[in-house]
Amino acid sequence: MPRGEVIWRKIERWGMKKPTILIVDDEETMVSIVSEILKGNGYNVLTANAVSSGIEVFKSNQTDIDLAMIDIRIGRENGFDLADVLEREFKFHHHVFLTAFFWEENTLEQLLRRGKPYFEKPLKFDTEVLPFLREYFGKQKR
Repeated sequence: MPRGEVIWRKIERWGMKKPTILIVDDEETMVSIVSEILKGNGYNVLTANAVSSGIEVFKSNQTDIDLAMIDIRIGRENGFDLADVLEREFKFHHHVFLTAFFWEENTLEQLLRRGKPYFEKPLKFDTEVLPFLREYFGKQKR
């Protein structure tokens, strides 16, 4: 059993739940890799591969979802649009962005305007994503 899973099982016994992360990305391989790494580190993971399915998964699980990781380009759709729906319709502001297109002018402008964390693909789990999640969820528990 991975170390993260052992730690979260102990925490659950103390009445705290494992954080649940919604991943929305149209790249099946990316979703699979991110899911496995996050699960191996003790997180619950839900996935969607489009803006519409992201909204449906969120609606069905909104009381459980602690953070959404949203790709900026989801096929022909825009992850910023999904973030807007989550904020406007559900008052959910706990999301970060994933992007392989950080350098594009519109993407950079949107990221700066929104002030949300983002991670560039390929994701650097050991040095960026996992340390961020440990800190993020550590602050949420206080």
